[in-house]
Amino acid sequence: MLTVLSALLGPHRAVSTYAFLQTWGLGLVGGALMIAIVATLFLLGDGGKHEHHSFMTVPVLSATPVNGDLKNGVIASVRLPDGSATSITSTETPVSQTVGTSACIEKRVYVDSGEPRYRFKLPRFCDAG
Repeated sequence: MLTVLSALLGPHRAVSTYAFLQTWGLGLVGGALMIAIVATLFLLGDGGKHEHHSFMTVPVLSATPVNGDLKNGVIASVRLPDGSATSITSTETPVSQTVGTSACIEKRVYVDSGEPRYRFKLPRFCDAG
């Protein structure tokens, strides 16, 4: 590499440039790569716009407290109205403590893809409608 730099920049500048690249080059390349990755994710990332579809009460197939304590959250498998099952995680303490044999969930549908997503809600949302 030093011979290539010497041919391009001259012998004295080549040594200075080589020393700089040896000490700071990897950090600069890593920083530039990180900026490029973050910019790509930001520019090409989906906005994730979704619409509320409905609240529903569904049966809980199994529920496991996160780290053995409901204060940390819950991971639960639920049976959806169409007969399929899905797993939903909540780390909100008030919501996690309401998951029992049944749970209130919110169905959200992403605008672009139409893909449904579910999340636990407090039972008062299901009782209201």
